[in-house]
Amino acid sequence: MGTGSSKNDYGLYDMAGNVWEWTADWYSSYYESSPASDPQGPASGFNRVGRGGSFGNGAADLRASQRYYAIPSHTLDYLGFRCSMSLP
Repeated sequence: MGTGSSKNDYGLYDMAGNVWEWTADWYSSYYESSPASDPQGPASGFNRVGRGGSFGNGAADLRASQRYYAIPSHTLDYLGFRCSMSLP
C-alpha cells in the first residue's frame, strides 16, 4: 500500500495509476452513443481498451473512465494487468 492510501468501496488499495490496465473490451467510438448503464461494447475489433492511466499521465487521467487503446499483441511499458486482493 502506498503512503497515505485509503481503500475504495470494495476494500481495495492503490487501484489507479502505474500502468494502463487491459480490459476485455474492443475499442470503438461506440461509447459516444451507448447506453448510460453497463454498455457492452462491440463484439469484435482491432484494438483492445486499456483503462486508468499510467505513470506517464497526469492526475486527471488516473481514473477508471479514462480509455486508451492498443493492438493486443503489442507490449508497452505502460500497459499491463493489475492483480488485486481484498484485505480483511
